[in-house]
Amino acid sequence: MPFVGAGDEAVLRCPNCNASLIKVLESRHTTGSVVSRRRQCHACDHIWGTLEVSLEDSAFCYMDRGSKRTDGQIRSEFGVKGSILDKVAALLTREC
Repeated sequence: MPFVGAGDEAVLRCPNCNASLIKVLESRHTTGSVVSRRRQCHACDHIWGTLEVSLEDSAFCYMDRGSKRTDGQIRSEFGVKGSILDKVAALLTREC
């Protein structure tokens, strides 16, 4: 997976019912560059956790989607490089 873009994933959705009405119950700075949050879905009351990781500018990229917008500009998609996601995944799989 060389590139992951925002696309339809830009809206956070409940992993249980796919609703987008989410509230944050609790936020904590786990480390200097990571924020953990407990979230709750308004539709089904499901509670789960998320992590927000701070990344350097070099971790992001734009990818040409192969089409143009109505104003003539190239349609691109913003995302995170796959190699960075692999590093983050490796950190998350470590035991505490």
